[in-house]
Amino acid sequence: MDQHPVPRQITTFEFKLIGFMTLKQFIFLLIFIPLGFIAYYLFPIPVLNIFLGLVIGGIGILFAFFPIYDRPLDLWIKDLYKQLTRPTQYFFSKKNKPVYYFDDLFFVSDPRQTAAHIESQEKLTAYLAKTQKKQREIGQSNTKKQKINFLFSNKSKTKGKNSEAAQLQNKTATSGKVNTYIIGKKKPFLTGIVKNHKLIPLPGVLIYIKDANSKILRLLKTNPHGVFATFNPLPAGEYFIELKDPNENFFFDTMKISIDSTNQKPLEFYSKELI
Repeated sequence: MDQHPVPRQITTFEFKLIGFMTLKQFIFLLIFIPLGFIAYYLFPIPVLNIFLGLVIGGIGILFAFFPIYDRPLDLWIKDLYKQLTRPTQYFFSKKNKPVYYFDDLFFVSDPRQTAAHIESQEKLTAYLAKTQKKQREIGQSNTKKQKINFLFSNKSKTKGKNSEAAQLQNKTATSGKVNTYIIGKKKPFLTGIVKNHKLIPLPGVLIYIKDANSKILRLLKTNPHGVFATFNPLPAGEYFIELKDPNENFFFDTMKISIDSTNQKPLEFYSKELI
């Protein structure tokens, strides 16, 4: 596999123009080494002049050849100076002077323009006041119409309810039997709920109601609350109820129950898993 060089930052790359040194490194040496010699010859004390010359020359070598974290020493000193001289607290003054380039600007206002602007605002306010009055009048008329329509609809509904109640009373008086329908609502014939061993309802479980010959008479499904129901009555007798989970996460036994012709009590089924 071919090896490729890792891309480098080329914007800060400095070419080595003088031997193995860059121009910046050469300038550091050119400044500090002569200063070290000058300090050596000018300082009168014999031992200290050697030390002072070596220190000044060493500073130039540090600036030129010893970066810290890939940054030259002069940048560290520059950043340190900025941090020390930069203010650490800022105070808000409410009355600030305008920016200097706004000093020489001046605005000329035409009195005709201001008068036209005021006149247009007055016309706009008058127009809005007229439109608001019209909208209020339309709204009042609409509310009156709505009240009248509401009264007529209530009268028709009360008449319809009275006629339906009279018909029901006539039917019960002639037949003498109480109808199982309650204002158009029919009671379910067979209801039940399916739960697991933790008593949590199970949705989406299929319930097969079979006769003695294993013929499927009803196919029901539990709702999101685990409840199932059938409204069509079954003849009195014994039936087999088989429950199946389409996801095969729960398992049930096939049960045999006896059903009367009247409405049954709600049934409860539980899964037989152990985990």
